[in-house]
Amino acid sequence: MTPKTITTRDVYGNKYTANLTDLTQTIRVYAVIVRNNALLLTKQWDGYSLPGGGVELAESLEDALERELKEETGLDITAGKIFYNTDRLFQRSAASKPVQAIMFFYDVTSITGDISNQDITESEKTYTTGAAEWIPLSELQNITFRHSVSLDEILKNLPK
Repeated sequence: MTPKTITTRDVYGNKYTANLTDLTQTIRVYAVIVRNNALLLTKQWDGYSLPGGGVELAESLEDALERELKEETGLDITAGKIFYNTDRLFQRSAASKPVQAIMFFYDVTSITGDISNQDITESEKTYTTGAAEWIPLSELQNITFRHSVSLDEILKNLPK
């Protein structure tokens, strides 16, 4: 019997076909922080992405978000509420295993500290290309956004 196949995508939009039996799951959390008409983004994959990442075993979603933000941005944050969730079938490359990423997008209630990327992990160094930046909302259409969920989809769900 032929295994069932699935179609996945990478951050560049390339499609891959993978066996369902190779699929794993990951839980991801992301912060969507707008301050002074600018969105906080990290420099990744030759473009920009939202700060956030994977939830570790026995870690709460909020603790994971706060840890990821500290690692990727140097900022201390307090997680607010989940305002959007979705999932995607993702693959980093043709040679990597397919993943179903279950994603939660949070607003943030407080931010302190200075932007830095000195706390990024060895794994994050493979795709992070610089420190986080505040990108003016008026400039978002001019950047390359590298995420499995479109920035428009995320922002249209952001509470006003």
